[in-house]
Amino acid sequence: MKRVRWLSGLLSAGVLSFTLATVGAQVAQAQRPIPWTDLKCQVNGRQRSMFEDIVVSREIYTSMLRIFPGTSLTCKLPGGRAFLELQFAIPDKERKAPIKVDVYVDGNHLKSLTGEKGKVHTMLVDVSNGKSLSIDVDCAAATDCLSVSSGPFSSILDGYNFIKFQVVPGASSPGRR
Repeated sequence: MKRVRWLSGLLSAGVLSFTLATVGAQVAQAQRPIPWTDLKCQVNGRQRSMFEDIVVSREIYTSMLRIFPGTSLTCKLPGGRAFLELQFAIPDKERKAPIKVDVYVDGNHLKSLTGEKGKVHTMLVDVSNGKSLSIDVDCAAATDCLSVSSGPFSSILDGYNFIKFQVVPGASSPGRR
């Protein structure tokens, strides 16, 4: 009789452990950031996926995406609580106009940030319960952006470098617990 109870307890513990491991894995997977390539985006303009090392403020970063001025990306959101995380920069060696990034969720403007050469700029935007995300990238110069470039092959049309572009589902607001 004691052996049956012991085996029953062992089996129960095994089933409970398996259930917790399965649910825990699903929760952990739901928390993983979703890269922009998995968001089903429509691009109006030009962008180029690439992995290139760039130097910003004498530090090296890997640019994973180059977005050209005047480009809009509109993407489906996963739903529920989520945050958009963007990091972008202009490498030290490039002479470009400052970049302006505008973020919209379901057509409503949420945030805007202007970034200049020599700094990595980070945007964290709450996109919770949104259906669609739109990001507009343009040069922030009031005058012709092309006048900032130097040389015949160096122009604003080289695009702006994005180091990070992902949606983090299930994330709570920064600073909240």
